[in-house]
Parts: sequence; structure tokens; C-alpha cells
Amino acid sequence: MLLPVAAALAWGAGEPAPPEASAPAEPPLVVLDIGHFIGSGGAEMPGRINGQRFCETEFWYRYCYDVKETITQAGYRCEVCNRGNAPKAEPLLGYAKRAGVVQLNHPDTGVLRYPSKHHADRVSAGMVSADFAVDKKAACAVFLHHNSSGSGWTTGASPSVVIHNKYNGETLADCLIAALDGEILNHGMDNKGVGCKKLVRCVDADRAAGWMNTCDDAGIPAAVIEAAFLNNKNHATFLAEDANARKYAQAIGHGIIAFLKKDPPHKPHLRENPDAPDQGSFGYAAESRRINVPGARLLVKPKKR
Repeated sequence: MLLPVAAALAWGAGEPAPPEASAPAEPPLVVLDIGHFIGSGGAEMPGRINGQRFCETEFWYRYCYDVKETITQAGYRCEVCNRGNAPKAEPLLGYAKRAGVVQLNHPDTGVLRYPSKHHADRVSAGMVSADFAVDKKAACAVFLHHNSSGSGWTTGASPSVVIHNKYNGETLADCLIAALDGEILNHGMDNKGVGCKKLVRCVDADRAAGWMNTCDDAGIPAAVIEAAFLNNKNHATFLAEDANARKYAQAIGHGIIAFLKKDPPHKPHLRENPDAPDQGSFGYAAESRRINVPGARLLVKPKKR
């Protein structure tokens, strides 16, 4: 116990103290968003398989933990959010607690669209989740969804997709597609030999583009997973098995990890005139009229009679 005291006295006598160790940088943070919300759960299986029938929101409450665990086990940070209110009953309540889901308590009932608090000319339903990713300064944001091509069963090839934002998200989409194609599509989840496709959304009228644009404006790579179609009986049969569902979730985690290891440069999408609308701004006329933002009415001029 005397040695540290003696050393301290020596430094006080004029000898330089050893440099303070700088705090290690925190690992990159991934934000996962559970698509839709309890009470409006998005795509749903047309019927039961092995006693199960679920919608995309219910599925991702159950299996978002497996995506998160895959990411954190690789040494990265991860947070899961959902725009709606917390589940009130088991088993979803337990799943939410296990994954530490941050409930944003903003269910946009009636598909209400509203602006980002960071970029007010970006208008979309579900914008609160994109704002959460911006608040957290996420290294990337992945929105967990499933898809559907109708209300009845099909077994044909589905146009499986990963959707990315325009300026920052393509590398993230490539990594997710490589993982899904390499581990899931046509590797247990039959898709008639068809692989995952890549789409870009940047016009707000294309549903999710408003929050994809918000992530772009903040320099956050973002992607939406729509690879499994819940009315495709082959896809639904695969996902109705717990081990397969976990494998699907883990594949998404693997794709995100591959992206983080690449560490590609990404920058905020800077507009020449931030007060003027650009491609994607104000996709919905009704919302544009009620939002007092410079440039809003440029896109909603009344029709000439």
C-alpha cells in the first residue's frame, strides 16, 4: 500500500505523471425496429400451420431477441424499439421484456402520417422509429418486417426483397441479402430457386420512404427486411418451426455483422437548400398542407380549373 503513495509524492515533486488512459470507444450501435404494432400487426398468415398463426409484429416480438443476441455476441451494441404500446399479455409481454424492447408509445392508428422531428419535410407513418435511430446515432437501422402478396395461400416464388435507403443503405442491403440467400432462401425456406432482390425507396409516397429518407439525412444506413411472405405456404411452414425462425433471425444478425465489419463510409445526405423540398419530401398532400414548413406548399398547388 506504500508504493502508490510514494509514487504520488514523486510526481508531486515535479516528475511528470503517467498519461491518463483514454476511455475506449464504444462499439457501434445497431437499432432494430419491430414493424407495425400490437393492434395493427401487418401481414398475417392466412391460416394455421402446426397450430400456429401469427402476424409479422407478433413474430418479431418473439424473435427480435435472436437478432439482437447474435449482434451483441459479436461485440456490438443493439437496441430494439417499436412504435406502439407495450404488449399487455403473455407471451408477447415476456418476449418484449427479454429483448428489452423500447416502446415508443406512438401507434399511428389509421395510418396517420407525421413529420420527423429532425427533418420536418420527411413525412411518414412510423416516423418515430426513424427518429429513435437518429437520436441514438445508430451505425445502422434495420426495420424487421414480413410481407404478403394477398389474403390466401400461395406456393409460388415470392419477390423477396430487402429495401434500402438511397444514399447510405446499399452496402447494408447487400450484406443482408448475402446472409439471407446464403442461409435461408432455398436453404430450407423454399423460394423456387429465386433469391432476394434489392430495392431502393426514396419517394415518400412509397410508404416507408419517409423514414428511410430521415435516416439518409442523418447519414444512417437503413434497410427494411421483407424477405418472407406470410401467405407463401412454404415460407410460413418454415417459420412456424421455432428452430427455423431463430435461424432466420440469426441470419439477419449475420448480415448486419458483415456490414459493420466492412465499416463503409457514410455521410449525411446534405441538400443544397434544406428549406426546399427535394425528391421524397412531402409525398402526401394532406400532410403537406397542415405542416408549416418552408417549401411545403410548392408540391401541393391546387389544380387549375
